[in-house]
Amino acid sequence: MNHTLPTDEMFLIVFCLIDDLYKRSVPDSVRYRVGHDRIDFSDSEIITLSLMQEALSNDSELSFHRIVAKNYLHLFPDLVERSRYHRRRKALLGVQLHLLRQLMTTFKRLALWLVIDSAPVETVHFVRSQSGKASIPEATYGYIPTKKRHFFGFRLHLLISERGAVVDFVLSPSDVGERAVAEHLLSAAPGTNALSDNGYSGPWLSHLFGRHGGRLWFGQRPSKRASSKAAARLRRFHRGKRALIETVFSMLSDQFTVETTRAHSLLGLKTRIAAKLLSYNVSFLINEMLGRPALAMKSLHM
Repeated sequence: MNHTLPTDEMFLIVFCLIDDLYKRSVPDSVRYRVGHDRIDFSDSEIITLSLMQEALSNDSELSFHRIVAKNYLHLFPDLVERSRYHRRRKALLGVQLHLLRQLMTTFKRLALWLVIDSAPVETVHFVRSQSGKASIPEATYGYIPTKKRHFFGFRLHLLISERGAVVDFVLSPSDVGERAVAEHLLSAAPGTNALSDNGYSGPWLSHLFGRHGGRLWFGQRPSKRASSKAAARLRRFHRGKRALIETVFSMLSDQFTVETTRAHSLLGLKTRIAAKLLSYNVSFLINEMLGRPALAMKSLHM
């Protein structure tokens, strides 16, 4: 089974999953906060729209709101106006992160091994970086070795399972070293084997991870020749396994537009990143529930 589901069905499936997780895990202090009885459009509906917007590769809230109002009002009869959707979406950042953590914890518990890597998240084009500092002053300059160019923004560090589910993440300024972030991510995954590229190489980090009962396997630099045929085979094996996270980042960049968020504030950026990762993991879960290939997300939604 690898066909695309009707968008109406996807809205309903995502809503049911989110609403169930929301009712089971979100604290009563949030669910029954002051004024909750006056809210006609529920938190679960706002989050469902947020996730579907990302899964359908629509990075314009205005455009997406118009599509929902025109074609899916029968599913959301109490749809709020676009500006209110924008405000509530950002106000529910903490809830979206909480739901994301719930799913990541489940996927991490089932993981046999992990892969770690990072990708740039540009807040503005490099030539406009001076004006970009005014809207998001926390952004910094970074470098993309594979493309041999600089960028302005943040880095998204991911820890994924061997099946491709996101099990942890960190959004850091671009000038923060990968090894410093890896120390945080790997310390939260004790007793697990992890693969990385040579950006995370070094005996210090391997020893640190080993103290928690895990093992870090990092690739050798391409310029360094393999010492034997066995080492060459191991390098090819390692490269093949690590290709998984490159596929995940490619999907996040292509379908979920994670590298260009169009956010104009740090809160907006965090909200978009949380929605994109939660939408990715929910899509991953839906594929597994339907017996589809776990990473066949584009064909699930489009």
